[in-house]
Amino acid sequence: MPLQSAATAPPPPPQAYVRAVANLLVEDETANTLKQLSGYVADDVRAYINDKLVSDGKADWLKHYVPAPNRPMAVSAGWQNNGSLMVVDLFDSVDRSKHSRGFIADPDYLSRVTLYQFGPDHKIHAIRTLIGGGFWTRPNPQ
Repeated sequence: MPLQSAATAPPPPPQAYVRAVANLLVEDETANTLKQLSGYVADDVRAYINDKLVSDGKADWLKHYVPAPNRPMAVSAGWQNNGSLMVVDLFDSVDRSKHSRGFIADPDYLSRVTLYQFGPDHKIHAIRTLIGGGFWTRPNPQ
């Protein structure tokens, strides 16, 4: 008799504080968003982009925070190890503030994945961002 697959239950939902941060990151930015988000960021947070430390501490992170210009393509919230949140988005890396008004520039899209790691105090202690070039595509099976 062949083995049959066993039914499995879905994992538990992420913690409320992880869901709250996910909602702040995917909803339209308001005047209060940064204040609300910073309440979830630990004083000792460290932020990395492509494994390079870019902010050390909450005050430094606040200076560098830039809201995502587009809605995320995907969000994955995890419940293990105090919770984590992964956000995937695609953004235009052209800094149009360097061009005169009305100047037309072709977009230069980059892909970004950001992992927010929470501690036992329910605050974000690490933010790890990887940025790669181009559009998301589905590989062709050979």
